[in-house]
Amino acid sequence: MLYRLFAFIKFWLSSNNQHGVHSPFVYRFITKCLYTSPHFNTSKSKNILLKTIAYFKIAQVQLVPSNIALEKEITKNIKGVSFTNTSNQIIYIEKLHRETIDELIVDNNSIANDTVVLVNGIYQTEYTHKLWESIKELNQVTVTMDLFYCGLVFFRREQAKEHFKIRI
Repeated sequence: MLYRLFAFIKFWLSSNNQHGVHSPFVYRFITKCLYTSPHFNTSKSKNILLKTIAYFKIAQVQLVPSNIALEKEITKNIKGVSFTNTSNQIIYIEKLHRETIDELIVDNNSIANDTVVLVNGIYQTEYTHKLWESIKELNQVTVTMDLFYCGLVFFRREQAKEHFKIRI
C-alpha cells in the first residue's frame, strides 16, 4: 500500500495533461475520449475501457481472464459488442503476469496496427510496475499511455515510439 502512495505522488509530479502531448493521435484520444462524457459508474480503469471501446467503435473484446460481470457491464453501456478469446481490436488484461505478456503481446500473431491493449493495475505492486515497464520496451509497441490506474498499449506502425503519462 505504501508503494502505491509513493508511486502516485511520483506519477502526479511527472505526468501531464493534453497540453504536454505532441502526438495528434494521442491528443485526439485524450481530448475526445478520456476527458469527455459519458462518465460510467464504475472504477477508473473500467471507465477508461468503456470509453475506449466506444471511441474506437470496437466490436470484439477479449477479457483476460474471462469476466461475466464485466461482460454484462460492457453490454449494458455499449451495444453491439461481442466477446472472444482472441481479439485483434482490444484486449483487457485484469492482472498482469509475465506469462500474460508473452502470450497476449509478444507471441500474439493476431495483433494488428489498430489493436489496443488495456492493462489494469500497473502500479498495483512494484512487480506489476516492472512488468509494465517491460511492455513499454517491446519492439512491436509504439505508443503507451500510463494513466496510473491502468495503461494503454498501441501498435501503430505509422507512429514514432513514445510513452506518455497522462493525468485523468
